[in-house]
Amino acid sequence: MHRSHLIRLSTALVASLAIALLAGSPVFAAKGKSVQNEAEWVSFDEAAKTVTVKILSKGKGNKKLMKQFKDVKRGKEATFNVIPTGSVLKRTSVAVNGVKGEITDIAPGKRVLLYWVEDPNKAGELFARKIDVVFTDEEIEKRLNISDE
Repeated sequence: MHRSHLIRLSTALVASLAIALLAGSPVFAAKGKSVQNEAEWVSFDEAAKTVTVKILSKGKGNKKLMKQFKDVKRGKEATFNVIPTGSVLKRTSVAVNGVKGEITDIAPGKRVLLYWVEDPNKAGELFARKIDVVFTDEEIEKRLNISDE
């Protein structure tokens, strides 16, 4: 066998092995199909590693999860476990208007899109795997220095 074929074969083997190992980890399982809710940011509890939001819209996505966690509904507050720092594969990712951010960057009252699953490490609890901060039209106009004049 030619050396380049061996290199490609070994690379494919290593990638397959890595995927197989990750698939067995609980964090990788959390990357399954999630539910998306629009919410208003309430707080981040750094000690408990949780975030609390007020749900503003009906969830979209994983219908099984929405049926399982009926308390996550419009007008109610919900608390989600987070992993604020660490590996990209494990932590809760945060984006502020499409740019990487931190959970501590989010101010109370901000609108967010929250993508959640059942916590793979704590059955019956919620895990926020991704949080996107949504800018209002006014905030976008201010950033772009657009006026109605």
